[in-house]
Amino acid sequence: MANGIFNTREKTSLLKRWAILIGLGVVGVMGLASPSMSQEAYPNKPINIIVPFAPGGIGDLVARLMVESVSEQLKQPVIVLNKPGGGGAIGSAFVAKGATDGYNILIVNSGNVTYPDAERLAGHKPLYEMSQLEPIALLTNDPMYLVVNAETPYKNLADLVKAAQLKPDAIDYSSAGNLTPNNLGFEMFGDEIHTSFNQIQYKGSGLAVVAVLGGEVPTSLLNPGTLSGQLGSGRLRVLAVSSEKRHPLVPEAPTFHELGYDFEYSIYTGFYVAAGTPENIVRKIRLAVQNAAKSEKLITAMKLGNFQLDYRDGPEFKKYVDESSARVIKVLKKIVKPDSEMGK
Repeated sequence: MANGIFNTREKTSLLKRWAILIGLGVVGVMGLASPSMSQEAYPNKPINIIVPFAPGGIGDLVARLMVESVSEQLKQPVIVLNKPGGGGAIGSAFVAKGATDGYNILIVNSGNVTYPDAERLAGHKPLYEMSQLEPIALLTNDPMYLVVNAETPYKNLADLVKAAQLKPDAIDYSSAGNLTPNNLGFEMFGDEIHTSFNQIQYKGSGLAVVAVLGGEVPTSLLNPGTLSGQLGSGRLRVLAVSSEKRHPLVPEAPTFHELGYDFEYSIYTGFYVAAGTPENIVRKIRLAVQNAAKSEKLITAMKLGNFQLDYRDGPEFKKYVDESSARVIKVLKKIVKPDSEMGK
C-alpha cells in the first residue's frame, strides 16, 4: 500500500534518526554469532527479517531496532533484508508464499494488512492473503494526530466538525495519496460525522505536513514521527488523537473518544511468519520477541526513534488487527471501485 512509500524529505528525516540510533549503539544490523551451525533444533542458522519497503522507512527502522534484542534471545545472527515493491506487497508475498521454517520473519504495517481487501475491491488478484501469514506480535502502534494550521479559526475539534457538516467537501486536507493513512483516516472520520472532506494529494506525508504549515490546506491527519519536529513550532494545533489513550508527545490533546466520536485509527507494525510454520518454532519466535520487547535497551531505542512500543502477543495481536481492519474495510468498500467502473 502507498503508506509504505516515503518521499525524499521523509527518507532524509528517517535516515537521520536511524544514523543517530546507530551512533548511540541501539540499532544493530546483525546479532550474536551462532555457537554452532550444526544444531538440528531451531534456529541453527541466521534469521532474516524481511522488510517489504526500501531502507529508511518506518518498518525498516523498527526492524533494525528489534535486531539486536531478538538475536540475543534466539542466539543467532538476525539480518534485515529489504524487499521493496508494490507498496509492500512483493516482500509480504515472498514470506507468505515462502518456506515455513521460521527463518524469514516479515514486518508489516497496517496498510499491508488491508492490501488484499483493497485489491479485490479494485478487481485485482492480491499477491498474498493474510490467511497465508501467522501473527507473531504487535510491535509499535502510533496514532494519527488531527492537526490544523494555527492561523485557522478551528480552535477545537467541534469547530472543525461544525464547519465540515455545514459545507461537505469544502474543507481541504493534505494526504500522501489515495488509500494512505491520511486519506483513509479522513474518510473514516467523515463517515463517523456524516460529512466529507476534500483530499489534496501530495507526494508523501512530509509534503503533506509542509502544506498545512504553509497554509496551502487547513488540516491533515499525520503520524507523530512525521510531526515530531513541528509540534513545538507554534504553527500547528493538534485537535485530537486517534488512539485509545492520550499520546505522550501531546498529552494536552484529547482523543476522539473523549470528545464523543467513535473514531480510532493507528499505524502499527508487527511481525508475521508464513502460515504453517511448526507451532514449536512459532512459540520460540514469539517468546524471543516478547522478551526483547521487555528489554530496557529496546524500550529506550523506541523512545529515541519516536515510536510507541505496544507489544501484544499473537492472539491479542490478531484480535486487534481484525477489529481495526474491519473499520478500514468498511470505508474501503465505499471509496475503492473496480477498474471496470473507473471513468464512468
